[in-house]
Amino acid sequence: MINILHVSDKLSAANATMHGVSRLLSWWIPRFDPNNFQVKLCSLRQWDAAADYLQKSGIDISCLDRAKFDPMTLFDLIGIIRRQEIDILHLHGYGATTFGRLAGIFTSTPCIVHEHMYDAKIPFYQRWMDAFLSRCDYQAIAVSDSVKNFMVRLRHIPEERVQVIRNGVPFEMFDRSGDRRTQETFRARLNIPSDHKIIAIVGRLDPIKGHTYFLQAAQLVLRQFDKVTFLVVGDGELMSELRRESQELNIASHVIFTGHCDDVPALLSESDIKVISSLSEGIPMTLFEAMAAGCPVVSTDVGGLAEVIKEGKTGFLVPPQQPSPMAEKILLLLRDEDLSGRMSRMAKEASKGYDICHTVHLIEESYKLSMARHHHLATHPS
Repeated sequence: MINILHVSDKLSAANATMHGVSRLLSWWIPRFDPNNFQVKLCSLRQWDAAADYLQKSGIDISCLDRAKFDPMTLFDLIGIIRRQEIDILHLHGYGATTFGRLAGIFTSTPCIVHEHMYDAKIPFYQRWMDAFLSRCDYQAIAVSDSVKNFMVRLRHIPEERVQVIRNGVPFEMFDRSGDRRTQETFRARLNIPSDHKIIAIVGRLDPIKGHTYFLQAAQLVLRQFDKVTFLVVGDGELMSELRRESQELNIASHVIFTGHCDDVPALLSESDIKVISSLSEGIPMTLFEAMAAGCPVVSTDVGGLAEVIKEGKTGFLVPPQQPSPMAEKILLLLRDEDLSGRMSRMAKEASKGYDICHTVHLIEESYKLSMARHHHLATHPS
C-alpha cells in the first residue's frame, strides 16, 4: 500500500465556493485503486465550504489553518508525514510546492509538483524558491505542453522531470441522453424562455477568467440575435462588479448569474454554446466538460486550449481581451444550426480521449515510478 498525501494551498479562492483543483481532487481521489493507494488531502489554509463538500464526498481531509508565509506550515507537514507514514507528497499551488518540497527533504519523502496553469506573472519570490529547490530531487506533472514549458522556463524545473498528464472528466456524469424532463426543469428553474439559446461561461468570478469580455461580447451578440440567454456560472470576488457591468451594458435582462453550481454537467448538457474568455489558463476542466456534454466551445487562444480544441471542428479560438471576434463566432454558431450540430457531435466524440479514469491511471503509474526511483536512489546512492 502506498500512502499519498495531496497538499493544496487552499480549496477555494477569492470568495468562490470551490476552485478547479478542488474539483479535480473530488474526482481523482475516489477513483484511485484502494488496494494499492491510500490517498488523503491536506489544505494549508482554514476549513471552508470546499472542505465540507470534499469531506462529505468521503475524502480524508485536514486543514492546517496557516497563513500564506507561516513557517510553521513546514513543521506541520513534517509532523503529518511522520505520523501518517506518507510515502509520496503530491503538491498543488506555490505554497504547497515550496513547503512540500522542503518537508520532503527533511523526511526523505518523494514529491510530485503538479502545475495546473501558465502564470506569466509568477511572483519573484516563487521564482527564487523554485530556482533554489530545482537542485532537489522530485518529479513534476503539467496539465498541458504549454504548462510544461512554463514549468521549465519560469519555474526552473528540469525538463526531464516533467510529465504531461492532461485532465479528464467522469463521463458517467454526462449520460443524460433523452432526458427532456431535465431540460424543461432546468429552464423553468432559471426562468429561461423555451425559444432562447443558452450560452454559458463556467468558472470562478476572478479577473483571470475574463468575464468582462464575455459580457461585452454578449452585448454585441444581442444587437443582432435577441433570443438568447447568457449564463454566468460560478461565484467569487467579482460577482457585484459583473452584475453592475451587465446593468451598465443594458443586457441584464438576458444575463443570469447562477452562483455556485453543483451540477455543471446538467447545465452544460442544456447549453448551446460554452464560452471560455480567460486571459491565462492551463487547460480548464470546463473545456472537457463542455466537450463531453456535446457543447461547441468558443474560447480565447491561451495556455493549452489550442492543444485540445480543433479549430472549426470542436470549437473556435479567438484572441484574448477582444469581445468582437468572440461575438462573431458566437453569432456564427447561433445562425448556423448545421455547423453547431456538427461541432457538437465532433466535440462529444473527441472528449472520449479525455476520460478521468485514464488520467487517474497515469497518475497511479507516476506514483509507482516515483516509489521505484526513490527506492533505487536509497539503495544505490551516487
